[in-house]
Amino acid sequence: MYLTRLKLIHFRNYEQLNQSFYPGVNVLYGRNAQGKTNILEAIHICGNGKSFRVNADSKAVMEGKEGAYLFAEYAENIDRSVEVLIGKDRKKSLKIDGIPAKNLKELLGNLFVVVFSPEDMKMAKEAPSLRRGFLDGEISKIRPSYVDALKNYTKIVAQKNAALRRENKNTGVVLDAYNAQLTGYIRIILKNRKAYVNKLGEYVRETHRAISGGTEEISIVYKETIPETEIAQTLKKLREKELVEGTCGAGPHRDDMEILINGKDIRVFASQGQLRTLMLAIKTACLKILEESTGETPVLLLDDVFSELDQTRKKNLLRTLKGIQVFITTADDADAKLLSRAHLYYVENGTVREREQK
Repeated sequence: MYLTRLKLIHFRNYEQLNQSFYPGVNVLYGRNAQGKTNILEAIHICGNGKSFRVNADSKAVMEGKEGAYLFAEYAENIDRSVEVLIGKDRKKSLKIDGIPAKNLKELLGNLFVVVFSPEDMKMAKEAPSLRRGFLDGEISKIRPSYVDALKNYTKIVAQKNAALRRENKNTGVVLDAYNAQLTGYIRIILKNRKAYVNKLGEYVRETHRAISGGTEEISIVYKETIPETEIAQTLKKLREKELVEGTCGAGPHRDDMEILINGKDIRVFASQGQLRTLMLAIKTACLKILEESTGETPVLLLDDVFSELDQTRKKNLLRTLKGIQVFITTADDADAKLLSRAHLYYVENGTVREREQK
């Protein structure tokens, strides 16, 4: 699949935009703070229903306007479309092929989009919650039922924590009831996360070797706090500890994904260039998993991708992108020249102008 047209009204610094795009590599270049990343953000919202930059999409509405309109037309076997209307009041309405969608879940699985942004490097370096959020987001694209399991699990954990804080004589019985409900959801979440991480590790190693020239070895491991084969037993054993601490101390909401480079924890030993290479390999792996699971090749968004990569890694990265529609932002004209067959778009102050390769 590939994006053929993007229309924006009152989105970020775009009063109006109606721009066509091509299969292959599309490069958005120009000075900083002109609107390059805003285009990637709009495409991501149309594909995934939310921004990769802010928690509230309403922050992307142009200042002084009541709402923003986004329209993405894309080619699958037939021409298809996604429309998103974002209100300043945080309300959001969605349409798929002109038909209103009831919720975000209906949007997922239509326009597949994978994004890399500099903020993604925090996922590898910082809190486990970022890695869990990454896994949940990617799995949700290919397993809609996972969304329900995760939502129900989170709700029951919150209820269990509230019961632990109350500490009345019936707490033990209440905990047993909550644990019985949690067991099935934990099994679904662990099964999906572990399967995804195994496949992710396989593809990351392959792509990372291609980008880095084979100089580094990556391994990715899912670190569970409750063994998948002993869920009910472990929850029972944890009961006394949880009563003392007043919180649900183990489960998918406390798990992590460990990433090692040449056997060392990437959170401690990786340079900025190594982190960027790793995240590019991870995002490319996510794209391959989506393609394998859906039969469709997602659109890849690469924001400020070339920073902190040497020339060899830049060229190696570009070799891995054949057959994919890619949107790349850069402020460096020299980087644009690396892409001899790319379609170039000059972005300035909320306007986009297509440029011919020289």
